[in-house]
Amino acid sequence: MNSRGSPLPAEEWTLCLFATWLADDLKSASIKVYLSAVRALHIEQGLPDPLSGCLRLQRVLKGIKRCQGSSSDKRLPVTPAILRAIYSHLDLSQYDDVMFWAACCLAYFGFLRSSEFTVPNGATFSQALHLSVHDIAADQRVAPSRIQVNIKVSKTDPFRQGCILTLGQGRSPLCPVEAMLNFLELRGGSAGPLFVRSNGVPLTRTYLSERLRRLLSDAGIPGNFSSHSFRIGAATSAALAGVPDHLIQTLGRWSSSAYLTYIRTPRSLLSNLTKSLC
Repeated sequence: MNSRGSPLPAEEWTLCLFATWLADDLKSASIKVYLSAVRALHIEQGLPDPLSGCLRLQRVLKGIKRCQGSSSDKRLPVTPAILRAIYSHLDLSQYDDVMFWAACCLAYFGFLRSSEFTVPNGATFSQALHLSVHDIAADQRVAPSRIQVNIKVSKTDPFRQGCILTLGQGRSPLCPVEAMLNFLELRGGSAGPLFVRSNGVPLTRTYLSERLRRLLSDAGIPGNFSSHSFRIGAATSAALAGVPDHLIQTLGRWSSSAYLTYIRTPRSLLSNLTKSLC
C-alpha cells in the first residue's frame, strides 16, 4: 500500500521492501523480473513507470546482488551411487522410509523441482497447486511398467497448463515404478498430498533436505545436498550417459539452455580429457 492506502501506484519505499522480501528466496536477477512485472501492471493501468528514477531501489538491488555474491551453485548432485547409499540406510519396514524412498526416486527420475513434489513449510495443502495422490496413474492394474505424473504447476509454466511425465521401470532398487507402487500400497488412496508422513504432515522441502543430509552423513557422504540435488543429479547423469541435449531439456522441462548449469562434471573426467589433447 502507498501512503494513500492504495496498492497503485507503488511508492519507491514499497518497492524497496518488496525487493528485500524477495531476496530471502530469489537471486537478484529474478527479483528484477518480478519488478518488471510490477512495471507492466502500472503501464497497463495507464500509470507512470514506478521504476524510473528510483535511485534508492537501485542501491537496494546492488546491495542484494553484492550480499548474494556471484558464486556458482555449490549444491551437490544425487547420483545413482548416492541413491543406492540412501536406499541402504533406510528401513523399508517403516512407512516414513518407504515414503521417503518413493519421493527420492520420483524426484530423481522425474527431474523434479522441489516445489513440484513438496508442500512449502507452514502452507496448507492445495489440490490445485500441489502434487496429490490422484496425480499418479499406472499404465495398467496388473504388473504396470510405467507411471504417469501430473505436474499441475511449474516454474516454467506460468499459465498452469500442466504437463504429464511418464516414468518407466529402472533397475531395482533404483526404479521409480517399483518405489511408487510400494509406497501407494501403504499410503492408500485417501485424498490429499501424495507424500505425507505418518504424523499426517505433508512432505516439505526442509524436511526432505534435512533427512537427506542426515542419511548421507550416516553413510559417510557429507556435503551440501538438498531437495534440488535430485534434479541436478538427474541432469548430470543423463549428460554423462550421452543423452542428447534436447532430450535433457525436455525431461527437465527447461525453457532454455539453463539446464547446462546443473550438470556437474566429475574431476576424473576432466583429468582424462588431458589425454585426448595429446
